[in-house]
Amino acid sequence: MKRSETEQLTDELIGEAVLSLLVDNSPINKQSLISRLRSIEASEPDRQRRDILANIIMEISNNAERNKTTHEPSPWGGDNVHQLFGANQQSGKRKNH
Repeated sequence: MKRSETEQLTDELIGEAVLSLLVDNSPINKQSLISRLRSIEASEPDRQRRDILANIIMEISNNAERNKTTHEPSPWGGDNVHQLFGANQQSGKRKNH
């Protein structure tokens, strides 16, 4: 399988897992995604798709573990809200609406 075909199938499988989580009104996070991918992998009859699912699960799991051990400072100072505009949004006393 060509790399671009593998990448496309990878995107499709992740999309399928995320869509099924959305349909079930489940939370969207790494753990739920990994769990859903494992569920899809267990019922997948195609060996090639199972192999790709295993690689996806491994990559997401490794990335999650790497993020737990590496605590890089947040570019926003630890705040999960990033100001897109400066504190002084309106210039002057004129209203914009």
